[in-house]
Amino acid sequence: MKIERFHPAQLRPGQIRTLASVVSMTLIASVIAGCGGGGGGDSPSPAAGAAASTSSGTTSSSSSGTGASGSTSQMCTTTLAASQGNAAATNTSTSTSSGNSTGTPTSSSPSELSPFDAPVDHLIVKLAPATSASSANGARVMAAAVPDSTRISNLIGRVLTQWNSQRSQARIMAASSGNGSSLPSFDNVQLERTMSDGSAVVSLGKRVAATDAATLAQSFAADSDVAYAEPDRRLFASDLAPVTPSDPMYSQQWNDFNTAIGVDMPAAWALTTGASNLVTAVIDTGYRPHADIAGNLVAGYDFISDVNTGNNGHGRSADATDPGDWVTQAELSDSSSPFYNCASAPSNSSWHGTQVAGLIGATANNGTGIAGANWFGKIQPVRALGKCGGTTSDIADAMRWAAGISVPGVPDNATPAKVINLSLGGNGPCGSTFQSAINDVIARGVTVVVAAGNDGLANAQDRPANCTGVVAVGATDNTGKRAWYSNFSSEITLSAPGSNILSTSNTGTTSPGSDTYQLNSGTSLAAPQVAGVVSLMLTRNPNLTPAQISQKLAATARASQIAATTASSCTAMAPGAGLMEAGAAVASATN
Repeated sequence: MKIERFHPAQLRPGQIRTLASVVSMTLIASVIAGCGGGGGGDSPSPAAGAAASTSSGTTSSSSSGTGASGSTSQMCTTTLAASQGNAAATNTSTSTSSGNSTGTPTSSSPSELSPFDAPVDHLIVKLAPATSASSANGARVMAAAVPDSTRISNLIGRVLTQWNSQRSQARIMAASSGNGSSLPSFDNVQLERTMSDGSAVVSLGKRVAATDAATLAQSFAADSDVAYAEPDRRLFASDLAPVTPSDPMYSQQWNDFNTAIGVDMPAAWALTTGASNLVTAVIDTGYRPHADIAGNLVAGYDFISDVNTGNNGHGRSADATDPGDWVTQAELSDSSSPFYNCASAPSNSSWHGTQVAGLIGATANNGTGIAGANWFGKIQPVRALGKCGGTTSDIADAMRWAAGISVPGVPDNATPAKVINLSLGGNGPCGSTFQSAINDVIARGVTVVVAAGNDGLANAQDRPANCTGVVAVGATDNTGKRAWYSNFSSEITLSAPGSNILSTSNTGTTSPGSDTYQLNSGTSLAAPQVAGVVSLMLTRNPNLTPAQISQKLAATARASQIAATTASSCTAMAPGAGLMEAGAAVASATN
């Protein structure tokens, strides 16, 4: 099985070029026309763009986001999925000039993977319930006498024996046809660690093509001792009388105060401004101790197991600070680099987790900066994304820990969260690893809010926004229409503003610099606004279940005023049930 990289749900500089190569110009023209040019001011800034200055209050504008999809009606979903069928098919055969892809591979079959997905070096293997097990020579023995570590070791031996046999046959066939062998050799496959649900993270000993990792995962899954096997894929950081705060930059938070195209946070704050006993976990790139969020932080954890990805000289630890996640062209181009072909373009450090945290819980009425959705709620930074994103196994462990579930080798969480924000995503179906983790945290009463993604498609299948039980969030622009990049499908719950959103950030382009505020765009910025409102709902009624919260958010959303009559009108509608109404959602918590 392979490790897939997951990324923040922010728009990166190379993303517009990738979208343009995948979607036909005819489709792009219809989308822009239907959205009234929405998002036209969201062109990404160069990687070396200057950051904002805290002293002047000026901001720099960049773009960020992830992928998923959704529309407001079945008609829109059907019409647009059909109209984008050819574009989706093109995605499997179109390459960029660099040979890279911003997408991430799916978890089920090699045929679903883009040929340009990042290399993979781990699999996730879940053993079947112990009844009987096979020894290395194939003999069946009573499982009670066989520890899981031995079962995994025996399993690896069996699978590699079969793999090498298939590889030999492939070489013979290749010799007769004049083509090279298509199956790689594996000489150092071994158990690396155990996940929070008992699944094994298996190291392949080297990086291989995503398609080869998916094929090997299928070989593991075919064994009778295995419940499921998946590549450990990477995801990426996919950004009463009304009460208003006195923060000097609040006037730039149009997404909060505008009652026509924003979410009308003052109406929610008239009911509650939050409580310090409500913890929201931000599973992201970590945090910088920005002055506008430092007072609302509680202890988090760094779940990045790979030292190179972590970029801080160690593996998992209690230090969840963000050292920067910049990636250079040299790192992407060097075949010996751990970041070879892991992204489509170089990028500066994103400070993505700090931006997400600010939207949820920046301190209000403190005479500086902005105001978060929950003025007094606590933010728990849980680091799972680093250079070139983060892996499925690390994110799943981070989710369970955030919810108060024990993770092997990690101290228990003393302040479990009631809300988890995931402003990240990768292509492909949800997969067993993510769905299992989501089921576990929901069973603890934890609401999971996920960015829908930035592919701009009606039939996109980004994960984990497509997992069962999550609140999937699309993005609107500063006209109230769907942001051009936001996915839109029946899987999306509702939308929030995602274009030119101001939040806390850092001036560093590589290593950390100083505090600043920055404008960004993407479903990454829409999701934390919803997570913040969810925390206010729970402040009013801590007994709400995740299912009730999702239902109330959708029921109180501001339905689109655009008629769903044509493909172009469908693309302009706010994804999901409509645009979040913060005041109505918080009021519904006690209804």
